[in-house]
Amino acid sequence: MAVADRPNLREQYASLIGIFGAAALAALLLVAGGGFMLARQSTIPVERSMEQMRRFMADAAHELRTPVTILRTRTELALAQPREATSDTAAFQAIEREADRLGGIVGDLLTLARADAGERKVVRASLYLDDIVSQVVASARALAERKSVALVVGSFEEAQIIGDAGLVERLVLIVLDNAIKYTPEGGRVRLDVTARDGARSVIVSDSGIGIPSDQLPRIFERFYRGESARSHAEGSGLGLPIARWIADLHGARITVASDATGTRVEIAFPAA
Repeated sequence: MAVADRPNLREQYASLIGIFGAAALAALLLVAGGGFMLARQSTIPVERSMEQMRRFMADAAHELRTPVTILRTRTELALAQPREATSDTAAFQAIEREADRLGGIVGDLLTLARADAGERKVVRASLYLDDIVSQVVASARALAERKSVALVVGSFEEAQIIGDAGLVERLVLIVLDNAIKYTPEGGRVRLDVTARDGARSVIVSDSGIGIPSDQLPRIFERFYRGESARSHAEGSGLGLPIARWIADLHGARITVASDATGTRVEIAFPAA
């Protein structure tokens, strides 16, 4: 039975890799299209625009190549082993992790491609920032618990804004996820919502690894990840560029301050 099942498993693995490879290619094509449109519309010299687009495509291809290679290697190793339930389970779990990671990268690439092409419709409505942040905290609490990071809810003032609920939630989640990801075990992350001086702000403070001052100006660049970030956690370098795009859509300002004791990120929205 084990021998008979082997071709079927091989077909399943090959199909899985093919599906994600096709999705990755589609994402790259969309990004290329968006970059070409920007290059045509921009006042930046054509040579510089094309160089930026080539660099972005190269970075995107590099980020996608890594999880695809891991998927293929795991598949080959799993297929080379005798069929045992335990080894199959471990192989599927490893493949699932990399598939999730690849899916996340592709999803982020598609988001940025649609942003570049101006295809993402923004549904604006009256929102309460404190309510949205409460929902985000509930979603992120499990991640914090897995890392043994204390998630502290500080002052939550009523903060009304005008915006797209889904995009605002994603913006806050990106910042909170980064804070948890780069805070060591036993550390803490605190959230506050304030309503002062005509601004409605979300403040995320952590006791994490911090960001060197020379790297701060580059953290919103696509695919940029500092040396300390690469050594502490996995990531694609696309989260903060998406966060900046969402903030810009809402006329919000993201301010980042960091030192060796941690990082403080403030997202300030105009009051409704």
